[in-house]
Amino acid sequence: MLSKNEILRPVAAPRERIVELDVLRGLAFLAVVLQHALGVYVRKADIQISDAVMLGMLFNFTKFAVPAFVFVTGIVLFYNYYEQLDYPKFIWKRTLEIFLPYLLWTGIYDLYYHGVPAINHLWLKAFARNVLFGTGAYHLWFVVMIFQFYLLYPVLLALFKWVRSWITTQLRFVGVITLLAALYILLMWFSAGYIAGGHFQVKAYVLQLLLIKFRDRNFLFFSFYFVLGGIAGVSISKWRDFIIRSVCWNSMAFVALFVWIGYELMQGLSGGRINLNYSTSLKPSMFLYTVSEILLVYGLSLAIAKSGSRLLGLLDFTGKYSYGAYLVHALALNYVNKALTGFVPLANYVWASTLAFMLCTLLSLGVTGLISRIPYGKLLIGPFGGRGK
Repeated sequence: MLSKNEILRPVAAPRERIVELDVLRGLAFLAVVLQHALGVYVRKADIQISDAVMLGMLFNFTKFAVPAFVFVTGIVLFYNYYEQLDYPKFIWKRTLEIFLPYLLWTGIYDLYYHGVPAINHLWLKAFARNVLFGTGAYHLWFVVMIFQFYLLYPVLLALFKWVRSWITTQLRFVGVITLLAALYILLMWFSAGYIAGGHFQVKAYVLQLLLIKFRDRNFLFFSFYFVLGGIAGVSISKWRDFIIRSVCWNSMAFVALFVWIGYELMQGLSGGRINLNYSTSLKPSMFLYTVSEILLVYGLSLAIAKSGSRLLGLLDFTGKYSYGAYLVHALALNYVNKALTGFVPLANYVWASTLAFMLCTLLSLGVTGLISRIPYGKLLIGPFGGRGK
């Protein structure tokens, strides 16, 4: 267990490039694409039960992706902006690099799904709603959720520093982490047990949106991963040591938790089809599983970063272009699935989803790489290159 001084000591300049973060981003992006490719085929009406079970297991394996991106965001922000924060400059940079590409791609998906619009107040209202809630395409909700952490970072930083000033012993540190985890588990239990079951009702329209309809893009429901990233970000070397020491016991915990969430998923098996709603991230068991998997995947990222292998180069490239490729991949996957429709050898949906995943990954990264070479390409795909610090 890490002591308070080990974990909460600010990092002194000059700051190194955290190579494993681009690797982790790359792995998380691949998991997102695989998750969405699996989602297409696991819902097929004629899927065999063996395929459905296998796709469901693979789907669970990819559930670390979005929390991992939140975790990395926490690392980067606390690593770079713990001691000094010029908020106007900070938020303007994120607006240009994160929000503007999201805004443009919301428009692109609007054109793709609905055609050229009639520019009037009704379209503007609908478009503004899509931008505000991330409903322009099924994957854009993530940008709405993650951008809240940027907007609220000064408040989150102040809270983090206040708690740090109170932690004077290792026992207090363990107590604070345990309390935060317990509160987060309670929030997940409330989400899965009450909100999802329709037992929680509020009259205020804003609260209905934040706590019921769009709670999956409410930053509070992913806040623990951000705080965990903050802990890692302020003492990265000690965090790496902790990851290495945790591999043995955490591997056993991961196996047990994977079996647990797999059992829960099988409870949704009906008529030979899997209900992926049983694999929501917003439940206690998935939270525990996700934390365990993030620790393991971070350890894997460290090993790959130290290897100097070709795999490092591929994942490093993928990680550096991950945001742009994330924005692109839903469109790429639609075209890939259309191309694969009716392809007889792909009656086995495990192989079909694997091929769709591979083609979508290559197409998304290829398009993003091409966009990066054109003037002002960053306006469409956000930052790329040198993002590991």
